[in-house]
Amino acid sequence: MQTGFEPKIVFLCPLCHKDVEMVYSRSEGWAADHGGCLNFSVIRKPPTIGEREFKTPLVFIDLESDFAIREAIDGLRSLAAEEADSSKRSKIEAGIRRLESKIGFAEKRIPQLLEAIRSGTYGIRIVSGRSAGALVWRGEEKFIGISYGQAQNEEGGMILTSQEEETKGFILKWLHYWDGAKIVGKKPFPQPDL
Repeated sequence: MQTGFEPKIVFLCPLCHKDVEMVYSRSEGWAADHGGCLNFSVIRKPPTIGEREFKTPLVFIDLESDFAIREAIDGLRSLAAEEADSSKRSKIEAGIRRLESKIGFAEKRIPQLLEAIRSGTYGIRIVSGRSAGALVWRGEEKFIGISYGQAQNEEGGMILTSQEEETKGFILKWLHYWDGAKIVGKKPFPQPDL
């Protein structure tokens, strides 16, 4: 890093087609203020399985599950209840309302997001919640999906297919990862009906 040098990535949002500017900061990493539309992540270290490293796009579209959004809302509600300063509490409550408006958003956007990743320019980072999720992108010839976090070694945690319908099923599986009953030490979730 040099003084006066601000690393940034600029690209067009695949949904609204407006400029997105992602700026790097040491405290937050890569961040973009693209309110009301999509959130993005930069994945600099490609995922690996065994010795194999997968080539991925640099920019991933964040797709938060309803469970992950509710998890964030619960955390913010606890924070708001503890906050004595009314102006800070009102900002936290505004953040809660903004998150509540995102419930149900992810599943509706899947067809558009599949279209966006088809070219290989973007990937999708699914945030299932509780430190679990998956990455999905288009490789040279096929769609690739890999689970990460606490679900990294999950059965069915990887997909390699040329079929968009299978890719959509993989995305839906991770969006609804925490919706079904979980059994510790057993197969953690039933396959969703797709």
